Amino acid sequence: MKGKWFVAIFGCALIAATGWGAAGQCAEDSGLVPVRIAVIGSSGQDEVPYAIQQFGLDKKYGLAMEVIDYAAPGQQYTMYRSGAADVSAGNFVDLLRQRKAGLGLQAFHSFQGYSNLIVTKPESPIKTFADLRGKKVGEFGTTFLDWLILRAAGKKAYDLDLGTDATLVQGAPPLLNQFLAKGEVDATLQFSSLTFGPLLKGNQRVVADISGVMRAAGFDPDAFYLHWQVTEAWIKAHPDGVGKLSAMIDDAYSKLDSDDDLWPPLAQKIGITDPKIMAAYRDEARKIDNPPYNKTLIRPTQALIDSIVAIAGEAAVGVTQVDPAAFLFPTGS
Repeated sequence: MKGKWFVAIFGCALIAATGWGAAGQCAEDSGLVPVRIAVIGSSGQDEVPYAIQQFGLDKKYGLAMEVIDYAAPGQQYTMYRSGAADVSAGNFVDLLRQRKAGLGLQAFHSFQGYSNLIVTKPESPIKTFADLRGKKVGEFGTTFLDWLILRAAGKKAYDLDLGTDATLVQGAPPLLNQFLAKGEVDATLQFSSLTFGPLLKGNQRVVADISGVMRAAGFDPDAFYLHWQVTEAWIKAHPDGVGKLSAMIDDAYSKLDSDDDLWPPLAQKIGITDPKIMAAYRDEARKIDNPPYNKTLIRPTQALIDSIVAIAGEAAVGVTQVDPAAFLFPTGS
């Protein structure tokens, strides 16, 4: 009742413009389904929501999107549990861990494919993944999926387990670039988005990319990685909503793939202003965004999990099985 009173007095236009009050009530009163999408804007996660906003794609599919910005990976799961968000991006291992811990959550659409890199300084003697043996290697968390995959794939392809055969130096991703520049690490795992500038300026060189190490190990680089996820509470409240969400996201990726004008504002949000770096960011995003997502990828994803558990142990991974019920697929996929 309070929400209806607020809407009646102030109007949905004011609420939409200011972010005040009962946005969900406005959506319901207009016949639209409200959906709160949580993203880390500073990391470039808001590409899809931005395209949706620019073209009004939520309204096109009968939805009313509210974008909620948050700061750090993992925070979205706290938001889910408190009822503060309906949709966000996350990796498949965290999805399975959270479901095991009792959170009602399902993946319904792909987000990005594997793209992070191991980089070194241009003059470094490190040429291949195998050259990392005995070196100081930077990492941003030994339970992160990317690191676990590098351990398993590296062991299988090169008989090199970074967890035991290298000296590890942990730090936040931006700090790892500084460590490398100062010679405090010999090489580092790094988010691809934080390598565009250093690579183009000649300050870093690529040693390996995760998908390449996976291929060398015989793993499928199309195996599950990052997905859009939605709470089961939202699905229950809106039984036909997932199809609308998926269609809206498909449409947004299509716009991002074809409209160059969307990218300069997105690049600026993560501190990219140089036109060459901006173009590299756009082209890389188009390459890794919206990878395949279908039931056939459950099997190679399980093979990946098996290898990770064999190297890192079940305690480090938190799960041993890919639960098919954690993934919603379009009919016929």
